[in-house]
This record gives sequence, C-alpha cells and structure tokens, in this order.
Amino acid sequence: MTTLSKKILVVDDEEAIREVMKMELVNLGYDPECAQNGKEALEILGREKFPLILTDLRIPEIDGIELCMQIKERNPETVIYAFSGHVTEDEFYELEEMGFDGILCKPVSFKVLKRAVEGAFDKINNRETLFPPFGIIKKTFG
Repeated sequence: MTTLSKKILVVDDEEAIREVMKMELVNLGYDPECAQNGKEALEILGREKFPLILTDLRIPEIDGIELCMQIKERNPETVIYAFSGHVTEDEFYELEEMGFDGILCKPVSFKVLKRAVEGAFDKINNRETLFPPFGIIKKTFG
C-alpha cells in the first residue's frame, strides 16, 4: 500500500493551541505545520500539499468555513477537520454539507486527536490504494 505524507496543517489563531497541537502531532509521528489565520494557511498551501488540515472555525482574515470551501475547490481530496469550542447539532450537519470531513470539539483530548488523525490517514491511504495517481496508472498500462 502506498502511504502518503504524514503532513498536517493546523490552523488556529491561538498560539498556545497551535503549539500544543503541534507537540501532540509530533509525538504521534506526524509532520505538522501551523498557520495563525486563513490567509496564511492558503499561502502555505500554495507552496505545499497537505493531505490533512485541522482548522478552527473562527480565525482572522479568512474564517475556517471559507478556508474549507477554497481548499475543497482546489483539492477536493484534502481531508479537513474543523475544531471549535462550541458546535450545535445543526451546525454539525451544516459543516458537513460545506465540505468538512469531521469536527473536533475544543479542548481536544490527546486520545480523540489520535483517533481522528489516524482515521483521516486511513481514509486518505485507502483512497490512494483504490485510486492511484494517474502517473502510476500510466506507467502500469502505458
């Protein structure tokens, strides 16, 4: 099975949350990068590809919802999880319809974060196995 990069982009305007998330993700064996707002996240995404993005909903410049929509428009295969201090049941379904693949409630425990990220990469890697990049198909059949 092909394993994609373990890169994760974490987007949150609170430095303490970014640092804790980064530390926990590194401890889990992932390669996180952080952005403090939606605009910075898009700049980073213009230079690098991240299979998984964790974003707060309420961030400056470009909020998490607009960020998700712009990312999905460019790279629909990107897995994006929202995290927020408060999400109602109605908002949960609205976020799903807007393109989020999951929602994490703050504060996110280490155990929940681990399960969510592992689940996201299982989904990403299974999709990669089922639908290999065009270059691989071309090399195989061309």
